[in-house]
Amino acid sequence: MKNRSNKQRIYHLLPFIFAFMVSCGGPYKTITVNQPSRKLEIADDLFANGNYDDAALEYKDYLAIFAGDERCDYAQFNLAECYRMNEEYPLAAVEYRVLINDYGYSEYVDDAFFIEGLCFFKQSSRIEKDQTKTFEAKSRIARFLRLFPNSPRREEAQKLLEEINSKLAKKKFMSAKMYYSLKHYNAALLYFSRTIDLYEGTIEAAKSHYFKGKIFEKRKNIEEAIDEYKKVISFGGDIQEKSDAQSSLNELLKRVVDEG
Repeated sequence: MKNRSNKQRIYHLLPFIFAFMVSCGGPYKTITVNQPSRKLEIADDLFANGNYDDAALEYKDYLAIFAGDERCDYAQFNLAECYRMNEEYPLAAVEYRVLINDYGYSEYVDDAFFIEGLCFFKQSSRIEKDQTKTFEAKSRIARFLRLFPNSPRREEAQKLLEEINSKLAKKKFMSAKMYYSLKHYNAALLYFSRTIDLYEGTIEAAKSHYFKGKIFEKRKNIEEAIDEYKKVISFGGDIQEKSDAQSSLNELLKRVVDEG
């Protein structure tokens, strides 16, 4: 009975022991315990204190030693979270995928689907560069919204999807503007139209309508220009092109009346 009581005291002291060991410097070494709940306590304490590298080691050790334990999905999710908190997004995405593939029953699966997409977006490049990671993020967030329509993270995912679409729209619009500045109007019209079709409702889509109007006006396609300017004016957001579109529209309507 006395031995059992001593063991319990030791277990309760473990968090303080490993905290002291960490503070003494040197590479962190995982702590050997016989109970999975104690192992998770150690990992969770490290995580709570922001020691994500050491916490990751403890979660991995738990998963290796106590494979099949009922809380393995929790450990797997927190392992992924350790990498995410350290901004190691490629590693985090891999670990969220492991949770999705190996623990499909878990209560953390919907979170894993969402945060996996977030990790891909965190890896996306500036709009001047390749947007492969941004497209991957969009695919995963869209899938999350399809699979988990009632998730409490749905609103957060929709906002992230809007941010993703905005970035992709800027990329497409940048190409369109380049062709416009070079006076390659056929190519510019194609890219402006793609921006509108793919990213309707974005600022870049509204601006694309404006520049399509300018091209049509240059080509004396008055009706098409008027139609495009009206779409700019009806855009709900506040953009500089609105006032320019209104001025151009007024001039074209006056011209139509004068010529009529």
